Amino acid sequence: KIKGKNIAEVCAMQINDLAEWLRGVKEPSAAPLLAGLQHLLDSFVEIGLGYLSLDRPSGTLSGGEAQRTKMIRHLGSSLTDVTYVFDEPTIGLHPHDIQRMNDLLLRLRDKGNTVLVVEHEPDTIAIADHVVDLGPGAGTHGGEVVFEGTVEDLRAGGTVTGRHLDD
Repeated sequence: KIKGKNIAEVCAMQINDLAEWLRGVKEPSAAPLLAGLQHLLDSFVEIGLGYLSLDRPSGTLSGGEAQRTKMIRHLGSSLTDVTYVFDEPTIGLHPHDIQRMNDLLLRLRDKGNTVLVVEHEPDTIAIADHVVDLGPGAGTHGGEVVFEGTVEDLRAGGTVTGRHLDD
């Protein structure tokens, strides 16, 4: 038992509750381990995954949840010069969590990595260093590069996406 809880109880807690509970665990011999675990749990909460629990099988995560979980893992890695590809990582996120996701994408980039994001969320497109817009429509009416450049130039470019961003 740790601070009155057995391991099954700890694993069944939502990550946001677990992070808060862990702040009360004071064990000097495990301080470095606890600090690392606290940082990891706080990262999950930060990008809107605080509702998950450790006993949830990974196979039950949605595509967006799985991508965000991997993103947290990679942020803790010392690897650089890696190319990451994310397919709509903001899908299913509450609007206030999108900025947190954007911050994680920027942190991955700032570590010296290349981050490619397929996204429709205007707030995420807005943080891009470089944009490639495919179109001119969806499905069989798309697939051609209709714009390539900066977000500012896209807004002024007259494509459907540019007009949407500029609106």
